[in-house]
Amino acid sequence: MKRALLSLLILISLASCQKELKPASVIIVDPVRHYYPVLQGQNLSVIYEIENTSANPLFIQEVQTTCGCLISRDDLPIIILPHKKGSVHLDFNTLKNTGYVCHYIYCYGNFQDSAYVEMSFDTNVVPRADYIRDYEQLWYENLEANGLLHDYVDGRAADKGYYIDSQTNPREQRSEEIQKEIDRHAF
Repeated sequence: MKRALLSLLILISLASCQKELKPASVIIVDPVRHYYPVLQGQNLSVIYEIENTSANPLFIQEVQTTCGCLISRDDLPIIILPHKKGSVHLDFNTLKNTGYVCHYIYCYGNFQDSAYVEMSFDTNVVPRADYIRDYEQLWYENLEANGLLHDYVDGRAADKGYYIDSQTNPREQRSEEIQKEIDRHAF
């Protein structure tokens, strides 16, 4: 009798623990984004805010991205309680991209209208100007590489100006000719 009662009690408690995961309605703040250009090698932190607008908890079981350079920083599952806000954090590593890039993020969970929601962003990844540097950058790089202190003491050869050979200077020759002419006509 005790065993039957105990079995019935265990069966009732197990049956009452099973809950159905009901769909949750959400609002995603700015699901489609356009970021300003970033330099290649910089990391871009992308955070999507998700608001659970239903009376049911939201469970995001999986976050998929369209590129391996986009990594989710969140532990799964992401749980957002009813009428609360949560977020999906992603890190975009720009080392493997150049130019215009567009990435999509798919979050799978108990969403009301679909099994997943889609978010996207785009940006331009600008390569570093390693091949086109202006003259000042080249000078500083050369100075740092060679450690040339004598440029500061003696001055750089390119900044010293120029000199001329006085024997072939046409101005001095003309001045001498004019002076001779003046001397010859002088009384």
